[in-house]
Amino acid sequence: MSHVTTLQTLGLTEDEARTYLALLKFGGANAIALSKEVGLKRTTIYPILKSLHEKGFASTYFHKSKRLYRAEKPDKVAGQFEKRLESFNAIIPELKSVEKQTVSSVGLRFIETKQELERFYTGILAEYKGKSYDAIGSATAWEGINPEFFQKFRFDRADAKIKTRILLSADSVKASPDDEKLLREVRVLPKNHIFKSTMDIFDDKILIVSPDQTALAVVIEVPSMVDIFKEMFEMLWDK
Repeated sequence: MSHVTTLQTLGLTEDEARTYLALLKFGGANAIALSKEVGLKRTTIYPILKSLHEKGFASTYFHKSKRLYRAEKPDKVAGQFEKRLESFNAIIPELKSVEKQTVSSVGLRFIETKQELERFYTGILAEYKGKSYDAIGSATAWEGINPEFFQKFRFDRADAKIKTRILLSADSVKASPDDEKLLREVRVLPKNHIFKSTMDIFDDKILIVSPDQTALAVVIEVPSMVDIFKEMFEMLWDK
């Protein structure tokens, strides 16, 4: 994963991420130098710098009556996120009680962008740490959405001790690495079964990723439907 992509997972836009990296490189710089380095108009760089300041990634100072900008140190930025996470963790019990009251209204939700899908999978790394889930479909289509992210995700999933059973379409075998360290058990479907989508089957939800559709993915959180998908997978796996 590139530095820009990583920074985007922290809530920055691509231009904000590139500007923050430029600030780190310069140590301190004015808007003109930054706009040239990043390749943006000076009128565009100002709102980006303001946003970085508001998000805690940059600060403003004056030297010889000139306004200059500098990046906040990465460890300081990390500390800010750690404090936010601590605050969020403190209210999780209360949030869970609210969730229980609204769970009956949960049915389908759509994932529209690659960034949303990446956040979903990043959440799975924490939610399913030390657990397991099943998947069926096309590794080629799944990985093709963002090769850099999903190739790394396989290893991050293994690092989180998440085991997977995967039923792959025959055409995607070459795209699926054969590595025991990935904690995967893979079986290949007959060649006449071709998929353009991928399905992940979790304990409480189903994720269907379909790059060719208007919505990139759909999450199904209906217990009775989840049970059906689980049983279907078991039947296919056994055969």
